[in-house]
Order: sequence, then structure tokens, then C-alpha cells
Amino acid sequence: MKKAVITLAVLSACISGAAQANIVGTQSDNTQILVGESNLNAGPHVAGRAGIGAASMGSTAQKVDFQALKNYGRVQNGVYVLGGGHSRMGNFNFAKVGAGDVWFGEWASDISSDADRTVYYVGDTTGTTLPTSGTATYAVKGVNKFSGSNDLNGTFTANFTNNTLQGSIANSQYTLGVNATINSATAAFNGTATVGPASGTAKGHFFGNHAAALAGIAQFSGDAKIFDTAFGGTKQ
Repeated sequence: MKKAVITLAVLSACISGAAQANIVGTQSDNTQILVGESNLNAGPHVAGRAGIGAASMGSTAQKVDFQALKNYGRVQNGVYVLGGGHSRMGNFNFAKVGAGDVWFGEWASDISSDADRTVYYVGDTTGTTLPTSGTATYAVKGVNKFSGSNDLNGTFTANFTNNTLQGSIANSQYTLGVNATINSATAAFNGTATVGPASGTAKGHFFGNHAAALAGIAQFSGDAKIFDTAFGGTKQ
């Protein structure tokens, strides 16, 4: 029997006759950066993509697209590393998820410090569909003060019958667990994140046809903020 799916973000495409970007995402703190739809058309940068803006550029309303930004960084273990003051924007560690315009990462003036470190995810949900039943397993990578080889890895399992997402990612320092509820109408998920006794929140979105990918952030408060992590993964 053919599996039914829930299709998102198609109304505007039908009206215009062409697919348009529908960018979603968030950051753990909006003091220094904001993610969202890029709005800068200059040089290699293109508006209408998943993007990021830094306060050091003069205005967080001005966002550049990750697709072009990645060309200024070096790749370490699947993560783009961009620092040393590209346009004095700060330091970035970010990764692409799957084949779509979907990204997750962290920003800070000093990545090794938690003083202003912010984790984020952002992506284009155009054409996203979710199965109405069944399960799917995702290979997930996470970044937290990424230094070249300390990425977190693991698996999440989405149960689209029960609308749950559970799993964990880990490196040699800690294991991050996620237990979330899926909103089938918006393709978003929200729930809890844990590292040992520390408890925080987890949020994110599914992207692509039949929920081909996911991305999100885990956010903690107080001293546990050291565990703030961005993550993303693709269906296996």
C-alpha cells in the first residue's frame, strides 16, 4: 500500500508557479548572531538561502548564506571551520546535512569559551514531507566547542506512528540524550536533552522528502550551558 505523507510549505510554490525557500531555524542565544533566510546578494553570496548574520557585521539583520560561506573555511572531519576574522564576523564551526540547504553549528568570538558561544540550526523546508507511520533511524553528528576530532556521533530513531524522536550522540567527554515529540503539522520536534544529571531542552526540524534529514539544538542553562550542542543527521 502506498504510504501517505504530509506535505509542507507548498502553497506559495503553487501560487507563484515555482518553488520558493521556506527557511526555519533558531539559535540558543540571539545576542550575537541570528540565523534565518539570507538577504545579501554580493560577491558569492546569494539571498533566499539558509543563512546567518553576526552583530560584528554591523547588523544581525544582514545574513549571508552558508552555501557561499563554506568556501571560506577549511573542512575538518566533515565540519567547516571558519575563524580568524572573516569580515570580523567571529568564529564558526558548521556542517551541512544531507543534500538540502540544511546546516547546524556553533559561533563564538572564542569557540573554546562559553562566554558568548551560541549553537544553531537552519534550513529550507521546501518540499518537506513526513511519513504518517513507521520508524526511521538517523545517523547524527553534533558539535560542541569543535576542535577537529571531538564531534559527537550516534543515532536517533523517529517513530512517526507515535510522533516521538529518541536517541543519543557522544564523544569521549559526554553523552547527550534527546527525547522529543514530533509535531507532524510543522515537521518540528521539541523535548528534553540530558547529559548525566543535567537536563535541558531539545528542538529542531525534519527536512526533505519523507523526512530525509533532521537538524536541531540542545540547550542548557546555568553551569550546564557547557553542554549546548548543535546536531544534524540523515536517514539511514
